[in-house]
Amino acid sequence: MFAPVVLLVIWLVSWLVDSSSNDDKTPRGLKIESPILPDVSIDIGLLGQQDVTEVVVELAERFQQTPVEIVTPSRVVSFTAEEIGLGVDVEGTVAAIMKLDSGTSNPVGWTASFFETSRSELLLTLSADALQIANLEADLRKEPVNPTITNENGTFLAVPGIAGEIVDLNPSLPLLLEAARRGHDPLRAEADALLVPPEFDDDPVTIAADWINRRTSQGILVTVQEVTKRVQPAQLRSWLTLQNNGDQWAYDINRQQVEDDLAELFVEVATVASEPVLTIIDDVPVLVSEVPALICCEENSARTVLLSLDTGQPAVELELRESSKINDQSWLIERGIVELTGRFTTYYTPGQDRVSNIHRIADLIQGAVVYPGETFSVNDYVGERTEEKGFVDAGVIYDGIYTTDVGGGISQFITTLFTATFNAGMEFPEYQAHSIDIRRYREGVDATISWPKPDFKFYNPHPYAVLLWPTTTAGSVTVSVYSTAYAEVEWTARYDTPRRFCTVRTTERSRSYADGTVLRDSVTALYQPREGINCGGTCTSSVLPLDADGDGVAELDDRGLPVACILPRNCIGDHAPVDVNEDLRPDLCSIPPATEEEGEPGEADAQEPATEDAPVQDPDAPPGQRQALDPEQAPEQST
Repeated sequence: MFAPVVLLVIWLVSWLVDSSSNDDKTPRGLKIESPILPDVSIDIGLLGQQDVTEVVVELAERFQQTPVEIVTPSRVVSFTAEEIGLGVDVEGTVAAIMKLDSGTSNPVGWTASFFETSRSELLLTLSADALQIANLEADLRKEPVNPTITNENGTFLAVPGIAGEIVDLNPSLPLLLEAARRGHDPLRAEADALLVPPEFDDDPVTIAADWINRRTSQGILVTVQEVTKRVQPAQLRSWLTLQNNGDQWAYDINRQQVEDDLAELFVEVATVASEPVLTIIDDVPVLVSEVPALICCEENSARTVLLSLDTGQPAVELELRESSKINDQSWLIERGIVELTGRFTTYYTPGQDRVSNIHRIADLIQGAVVYPGETFSVNDYVGERTEEKGFVDAGVIYDGIYTTDVGGGISQFITTLFTATFNAGMEFPEYQAHSIDIRRYREGVDATISWPKPDFKFYNPHPYAVLLWPTTTAGSVTVSVYSTAYAEVEWTARYDTPRRFCTVRTTERSRSYADGTVLRDSVTALYQPREGINCGGTCTSSVLPLDADGDGVAELDDRGLPVACILPRNCIGDHAPVDVNEDLRPDLCSIPPATEEEGEPGEADAQEPATEDAPVQDPDAPPGQRQALDPEQAPEQST
């Protein structure tokens, strides 16, 4: 009997203590749920008013971003609940929750609260005032669109007008509130709208489009410099612009479009402008003048075409006009041709035939412009050296032997160009050095040329164009390179290495750029031991070793090289070329060679003889030093 009494006392005491301590809190097991946020179910049991308020505020902020759709007769416009004034009544919701009866006023109800749950909903409100509603209606307002004419695939089409809409939201907002309370997804309400017709009818627009299509249906014949072409209807219509004054339509013409299209249509009758005429004044490139181009067509061409449409004429005749694109000094500045970036000079004896060839090729290349990323080829630019182009017969080196050919001597110019562009930081995808070491090119940066090979090419790696400006005097040729200084070039080393009986001369340089980058590269030249002898120590294929005493063995010097290599045509007299190996090819020349004055090198290997009395650069001069020999002060050179 004692135990049940004790349990009853404990139960009653627990009820009294719990009820009194939770008297100002929400009922145990209470959850907040609402159709407007179907994924929300939050336990707010035994929370005080402040905690409940925080939960409701968070849910209210979330509801503000709920999408709301207003449907008008022509479209669906999206808003958020906040934008239309639809929201959660935070104070009302919290007050309603805190007033809920917990059912714990008696111990039986208190005990049941541990096993039961209850639910509370969010209270919604519509708070949009008159100003907010007016702004929303302004956003929903749709202005009427008048009928117009458009060009579709070369044909003018009448586009009907579109009615406008004036929306009244007042009947729609309560419907949205009710839809939210019911948990509709999406929240949508239809709005009443008053239709506003366009200002003009469709008929005048349709009539205007049909008329202009008929007027242009055959295009128009255009004659320029006795050349006649038809401008097709679609292109003619692309020149026209249509404007309306009320329901009356008129057309005009796009002058720039007419000029551009006619220039392209009659490109073959236009004359090309000459390249800008350049000169150098005080080492600064200067643009002198140019002959402007004549292009189609005269400035009133557009009006002439328009007049033909007005009068229904099917053809017009137009004249050419001078292009307005005249080059000035900005032509050079835009291309970066503003200063000297490389130069080299070599010297020769005046009056030689080879000098005439050097002057001629210098004249042909003067003014050549090499743009960024381009490769300049002398053979491509000048072409084959012929008498018709002003070249003459002069000394060359073929297969390591001095001879003559048309254009001989221009290898001196090629070497001068090589060194000038080397100093300017250019790169060299194709070049070939002379086969014989010529003292005027002591530094090993030398090159030869022939037709069609070998060629001399250089590549412009800089972001600025390069202008080549060779000049000549009676005793020298200078190649100057003009551009924008982009890299600082320094000759860093020069050295020789043996290759059997030949010598490989290497010249190294560095190119330093503003960003700190330093590039190092080199050029090389392979020189034979002397005229007519290859790196293997034997005579080249076009000459015969000398057998002075007729014993069938070539005469050799202390190095084991042939004493002399003789051209077959010079192997004459008492003896003739001898086929020692019996291979049907002569192997030796059994008599001394005819004495013959050495000529200057020219085209082909374009090597030049290193005569004892020719001006010679100091072998100890710093790498890259400009030739500074004065031919008038040097001993007379041989021709």
